Amino acid sequence: MATQDSNPEQLLVGRASERNDPAGPIGHQQKIKKKKKKKSKRRFEEEEGLLDVSNVESVRLALWKSYSRCMIEGDPSEIEREDFKSILDSKLIKILPEKVAVHMQIVDSFPSWKKQVSRIQSNGAPLWIILCSSADRCISILKELKDLRRSAKFGKLFSRHMKVHEQVSFLEREAVHVVVGTPARVLKLCELSKLKLSELKVLFLDKQKDQKQRSLLSLRDVQKDLWTFYEKHVTTLLRNKQIEVSLL
Repeated sequence: MATQDSNPEQLLVGRASERNDPAGPIGHQQKIKKKKKKKSKRRFEEEEGLLDVSNVESVRLALWKSYSRCMIEGDPSEIEREDFKSILDSKLIKILPEKVAVHMQIVDSFPSWKKQVSRIQSNGAPLWIILCSSADRCISILKELKDLRRSAKFGKLFSRHMKVHEQVSFLEREAVHVVVGTPARVLKLCELSKLKLSELKVLFLDKQKDQKQRSLLSLRDVQKDLWTFYEKHVTTLLRNKQIEVSLL
């Protein structure tokens, strides 16, 4: 029996749609949930597509939203949230100038990089880590940094080209200066204690968007790995002022 507040016609329509669905009532409800989830994801991506990568405040806001959204599941404490806000407001996060080639952004911002590279002796302990949203973007960055690669040993830490055990072997035998990778693979190799952060000075976050207007700060799975890496391995280094974060 329908309640007084129920609309009999709506109930009939709803029940009819469930009866006509081959998956039955349960399958029908699951489809509705999937549609809502898809709509929410599309709205989220559209919102992130409005990011103005040339504007400092816009990028800082995107960082905060990305962090807050991902850390809600982990229920971060108020102290952790305030700590992240203080880091955002500090000079530890630098946004490199737009409208110049990537290698020029880095060279101009870190003029003593060659001297720092020459001091790296430990295997698997890079001076810089550059995090990108995908393997394709990592490859693009490597191409753009070909001039720097003449003077520094680069490590490719993403799923294409090399498997995890091959990357482990590489880090064990090489004094790598710069790592270019995805958050998932970098996190994995840190968890295995093969990628060491003892010599790390700069963590670069690639903020550029792909053809679908997605970035490191908007792809959900990538964000989860990014902020897990941040919480587990980067926070302490930032507090101790060992490193700074720069956005390319």
